[in-house]
Order: sequence, then C-alpha cells, then structure tokens
Amino acid sequence: MSMGGLSYRSIFANPDSLHGTANLFRHAIRLGLHDYSSLNRITNKLYTKAADFGSKDHNLAGLWPWEQKIVDEFFASQHYILVAGAGGGREAIALAKQGFSVTAFDFCAALTKACRSHLAELGLKARVLDAPPDCAPPELTSELFVYDAIFLGRGFYHHIPGRTRRALFLKGCRQFVRQGAPLFLSDFFNRQTSDPFYYKTYMVAKAIRTIRLSPDPVELGDWLSNCMQHAFVASEIEAEMKEAKFRLKHYLDTPFGLDTQLAHAVGIAQ
Repeated sequence: MSMGGLSYRSIFANPDSLHGTANLFRHAIRLGLHDYSSLNRITNKLYTKAADFGSKDHNLAGLWPWEQKIVDEFFASQHYILVAGAGGGREAIALAKQGFSVTAFDFCAALTKACRSHLAELGLKARVLDAPPDCAPPELTSELFVYDAIFLGRGFYHHIPGRTRRALFLKGCRQFVRQGAPLFLSDFFNRQTSDPFYYKTYMVAKAIRTIRLSPDPVELGDWLSNCMQHAFVASEIEAEMKEAKFRLKHYLDTPFGLDTQLAHAVGIAQ
C-alpha cells in the first residue's frame, strides 16, 4: 500500500531490516539524540505525510478479523466506546457501522480531519476530538465513568515514548470507563527477549542520552526507524495495565503478513 511515498510496511517496519551494524548504530544514535517531545513530533510528521492513512481505501476497509473477534467477544454488550489513536477513522467508522456510540480522538490533526470527513460522507455519527500528545482530549475531563469500553487503534500504543507516559495515558483512560470495562490494545510490536537488536540499540542510545543529560530515559525495546516505536514483552503490557488499574486478560500474537512480530491485548478495568 502506497502512502504518499511511504508504505504501511515502512511504518510497521521489521527491525530485522535494521540489523546490519551500520544501520543499527545509525538508528540507535538518532534515538539517543532525541527526547520524548521530539520523538512525538517525528511520529506526528510521519502520519501527516503518510496520506493513505487518511484515505478512503484504508479507513473504509473495516476491522481486521482478529479485531472483530475481540469486539464480538468483549464489546457485544457495550454501547459507548472510546477510540484512542483513531487516525483517519478505520476503527471508529467500523464500530459506528455496527451500532456503537463512538467518541474518537487522535494526536494527528490531519488524520482527525480525514476521520470527520469520512464519517460525514457516510452519514455516520461519531464525535471526533483532537488531543495533545500522549493525553486524552481535555473535553473528556467531565465524562468520568461514561464509557463502556476502550479501543486503542492499531499501532497507536507502541508510538508513545516511555513507560511512564504510557502508564499515565492508560490511567487517564481508566477514569472514563466503569469497572469491568474492556480495554483493547490493537496491534503493537512484540519483541523476542533473545533478540540482540534491542539490547544493542538500548545500550548505544542510552549512552548518548546520558552524555546529553537527557531527562527522558531510553528503554529496552525502544527503536527509531521512520518514527518512535517500542517493542513489548507480555510482562510489560501486564505491568503497565496493572499500574493503570486494568487486569491483563489476553495477550495474543497477531497473524499479519509483514514479516514482523505483532501482538494485541485485552485488559479489564478493575
């Protein structure tokens, strides 16, 4: 799939393609030279440029089969759905078509604009909000315990830099849902603990940020290709959910033909 000069594969890039020594060090050095705020700007710029993420073809394609399976199992009895990282609206449009009442938000203004346009053209109702990086929109602060479920859009979670920011984001989302509500983290990178790529990247980038006196730590699993990404192990997802008062229910591999390791997870609000 072409994306204004970028490809879906380039954003969900396989770290194996960076494994050559020169490639690894170049990207690790870049990672070390950036802090969380500049990493967010890189990600925002990438998705603004990747025009097909706002396109009709992408956003009217519906949910992937494994996403629909989670929705059928955990969302069937729910009504008010909060979609975070909504992008150009693929998930929000699919859920609205299925009769859910949807509030959606994203950090990329170009994509929320596309999302609103698609919904209007289809005659579907959903509220679409702009949000600051790594936070829920301020408009939601008065809507405590309103929502029945949360759907984090595909690839959204692994772009948030830093465990602390990710956990704070989930904590922010937790206040909008009732106890027992499902949280669905659609696809994120899943790393193999034996893969030396992540350790080498971590050591190089950590040394550079230490020299720079950066306040933002590098974490094992961080890497920078076209944008900031973090590859998880199940225990990380479980710990971050637990800190935000969600219990990990499922952690599943994603069957997707990108020659890379993706997973998705479901948590339950405690």
